[in-house]
Amino acid sequence: MTGNNVPELSLAVLIIRVVSPAVVLLTTLSLISSRALSPTPPSPITSVVVATRVPRRALVLSLLSLASFTFLLDGLTLVLYAVLTKSWPQNTGIEINAIVGIVAYSGLAAFGTWKDVHDVPVWSLKRVKTAIAIALLLDIAQVVILGLLTTLREGCTCSA
Repeated sequence: MTGNNVPELSLAVLIIRVVSPAVVLLTTLSLISSRALSPTPPSPITSVVVATRVPRRALVLSLLSLASFTFLLDGLTLVLYAVLTKSWPQNTGIEINAIVGIVAYSGLAAFGTWKDVHDVPVWSLKRVKTAIAIALLLDIAQVVILGLLTTLREGCTCSA
């Protein structure tokens, strides 16, 4: 890789930075149409042992709140940097990322809890799990690309 690829990598970081929390936000908005499961009719056969999987709601909500808090810190760090240097970084996507991330993750925690109270199994939905997994993969890709950008900008001639 040469230094000529730096603008393409910067654009990739910008896109990933915006798309990652947007996936979670769209999933959160898709929960609006989710309805409670209809109760199953009673069976004449009584089950002695029934296996049920219960999501760890406290852990899920804690992790969603922590993710939302990191987006808040990211946005506050950008604002602090802009105030101290008296210049706003252009084309980084951090400001959009911070706002969408806070709304997406805290919204999923709040709206998911509200739906969960109304008997919608939000934390077991495949689309919620998939959206979080996609966002995680995009964030990992962002870290890798940022590492490549740092290496290319420093002029490292590392051999693989």
